[in-house]
Amino acid sequence: MLGFSLTTFAQLNPMGSMYYQNLYLSNPAMAGVEKGWELNAGYKAQWTSIEGAPTMQAVTATYGTQSNKVGAGLSFYNENAGVIQRTSLKGTYAYHLPLNNESSYLDFGLSAGIMNEWIDFSKIRGDQGDMSLTNFNQRKLYFDGDFGIAFRNQNLNIQAALPNMKRFFNRDLSRTVVDRASYFAAVSYKFINPNKVLSVIEPKFTYRGIDNYRDIVDLGLNTQFWTNKLLLSTIYHSSNSVSVGAGTTYQNQLAILVMYTTNTSALQNYANGEFEIGLKYNFR
Repeated sequence: MLGFSLTTFAQLNPMGSMYYQNLYLSNPAMAGVEKGWELNAGYKAQWTSIEGAPTMQAVTATYGTQSNKVGAGLSFYNENAGVIQRTSLKGTYAYHLPLNNESSYLDFGLSAGIMNEWIDFSKIRGDQGDMSLTNFNQRKLYFDGDFGIAFRNQNLNIQAALPNMKRFFNRDLSRTVVDRASYFAAVSYKFINPNKVLSVIEPKFTYRGIDNYRDIVDLGLNTQFWTNKLLLSTIYHSSNSVSVGAGTTYQNQLAILVMYTTNTSALQNYANGEFEIGLKYNFR
């Protein structure tokens, strides 16, 4: 299967839905872990009190076969930051190898993709004849790939992903982009109490490598009440920011997530935080 890819351009605080609601955003191996079609959409606004502040939009579609062995995914991502815009499209093929009589799975995912970066001249306040602006827009589309692997069962989920593989294997490749993911790893464990008001408790440890910035550790806790009627999550980022989220699921198909992230310590005195909304629909 052929497709186009690039993972979420890991800002210091990426799309918050990647931690619990839409694992496919951070790891291609998570494509199609659920049977049938699943649609996700997310929108994030940062520093809304500042003109030209970044916004991020992501739309994904995944499909899992009835055998639980093969998954496919398609993702569109767009980011606006001042005069610069970035857009990517990716397609993913994943294979889920059953272990222990299908009580556990070893997942592999591979994406291939394309990203386009350009400057919106209508937003420029200055010399539009500057050759550096023209040269930026003359750059060709950027082709890349992502690889992910995971081990999971009903409770445990261990993941590792290598985004932007072209940049990883070709060290001489220079690209004037910062805050992009170089690697990703995560471990989580679900404590499940199906007959209790507090049905699920899921702590999570995440380690993210960021180009031109120190690596970031995320410590998260997700809780579900009355099976999945109420979802509450908190994530601490070692960049000295915190994400809090709340959501609900309707008839095990439509999930809604709202998140707020405080700014990193260096920006807390200059701008407000980041707001995000995520939607998920499973065609069960």
